[in-house]
Amino acid sequence: MRFLPVCALLAYALLLTSTSYGQKRLNLFTECDCNRTLLKQELNYVNHTIDPVNAQVNLFIVTNYLSNGGRVYDLQFKGQQELAGNSLNFKVSTTAVMTGLERDEYLNKRIELGLAGFLAGTDYADMVDLTAEAPEVSEVETEDVEEANADHWNSWIFEASASFSSDIESQRSRNDLRLRFEADRTTPDWRLRFSPNFFYRIERIDQKDKDPLISIRRDQGIDGRVVRSISNHWSVGFFPSVSSSTYSNINLGARLSPAIEYNIFDYNQVPFKEFTIAYRVGWVYNNYVDTTVYLKTQESLARQSLDINLRLRQRWGSVFAGVSAGNYLDDFQKNRLSLDIQANVRVIKGLSFSVSGSYDIINDQISLAKGEASIEDILLGQAQLATNYSADLRFGFSYTFGSLYNNVINTRL
Repeated sequence: MRFLPVCALLAYALLLTSTSYGQKRLNLFTECDCNRTLLKQELNYVNHTIDPVNAQVNLFIVTNYLSNGGRVYDLQFKGQQELAGNSLNFKVSTTAVMTGLERDEYLNKRIELGLAGFLAGTDYADMVDLTAEAPEVSEVETEDVEEANADHWNSWIFEASASFSSDIESQRSRNDLRLRFEADRTTPDWRLRFSPNFFYRIERIDQKDKDPLISIRRDQGIDGRVVRSISNHWSVGFFPSVSSSTYSNINLGARLSPAIEYNIFDYNQVPFKEFTIAYRVGWVYNNYVDTTVYLKTQESLARQSLDINLRLRQRWGSVFAGVSAGNYLDDFQKNRLSLDIQANVRVIKGLSFSVSGSYDIINDQISLAKGEASIEDILLGQAQLATNYSADLRFGFSYTFGSLYNNVINTRL
């Protein structure tokens, strides 16, 4: 019987220790696309809580991927409970040449600096020392630094990629080849992109006592983009492209599409919210591989489209909703309407719900080949088929519960 009082006393001591431990440390909730293991290892003087309501500081990080391969992290610190009213926002930029570890360490250092002000109100304030030194720089060193930082590429970033995959079984095989090149230039006023690409796929299925089924798909093209910023709400663009696709029955296709876009919110708020309305009108030319269902071997048309997109990124989650409508000007019955929605929302403590889906009303398949597609192309998905709609839906939920704090790092096995 003496065992029970001893256990009770021990349990009380552990509970008291855990409680004081949780109160002494700063409770931090982090919502980010980042290396959480390294974050816990470097910030081992705070409690990493899974509950944003219980946290004294909420850290919300939005990652923006730049066309040049770099990233810009938008950090939002918000104090709660006794730290309510304290907030801090700033951006952290990383380059494409940084390794994953360099990028993570660079971000973690900036996170630590952001937390310094919040730690000033805790028992850890006496243990924090912040040192900043400005070294003296001579004129010669200044010139060397300016030369080293000079951009000899004039903001141009180039990327080339190639991939080959082969999947072989006893009765079937598939080989894919992809080639891609991108040239991007992004400045506060201009956004330029030039992107040629090539895709080749050959599939073979052996049949007993029959000739093998062989299907080939080849897609290639060049896409361009020229966008000019006019103000914090307006921008204009020009989108040329040339393409060829056996899947779409296009021997040679060309498009020229001027566009104008208005963002109801300031473009500076894009990491957290944007509501854009974009209108395009342009010229389309197609030379077809086979005669189309409209008895055309080639044609030149004018097309217009209107895109409305809403995107919100907040502590409770993220939401995207988009509507796109377009038609050919010679025949308004040749049209397409697309709806797209994506949401990831924290409903209550620990419970998150995600849903995404799209629905397209399709009446503009002008490049469909006359007649029926071959059996092999249908089975292997190598040719576009006629349809008047397409739809997809995905949803799910996650529920996290248990210990509020998770500061331990264990990567064994």
